[in-house]
Amino acid sequence: MNIILKIWIWITFIRNKETLPTESKIDSPKMEYETMSGSFIWEDEGLWECRNHHLQDAFKYVINHRMNLIVGPDNNVGVMRSKKFDKSIFKMAKKFFPNWIGFNNSRCSYDFELADRILRIKKVEKWGFDKLANE
Repeated sequence: MNIILKIWIWITFIRNKETLPTESKIDSPKMEYETMSGSFIWEDEGLWECRNHHLQDAFKYVINHRMNLIVGPDNNVGVMRSKKFDKSIFKMAKKFFPNWIGFNNSRCSYDFELADRILRIKKVEKWGFDKLANE
């Protein structure tokens, strides 16, 4: 199953190669929670504005892996399929979208403040989900 998904993502990346923004048009872009992947994006990254659901689906693995890079190896915030799979899709995306603003070092490296914010938001999300599931 993973190989079929990986091929589908590869084809999606080929068809949309270098279509994402490479620089921000916003002075201080906000980080936003993306509910479908349980990850975070910045408002200037162009993923949801492109209205391409195939590219959005493929990038869920990318932004999820990126979230793990931001919070660091000591904090487990989850994976879409597996750490190995998500990381391989992240690397594949970097080949097809090398200058995408979402791959800036500041958005792909451990950051204490961002990690703390992400972990707090994830904790609230889990609490809300557990509450809903128990009703």
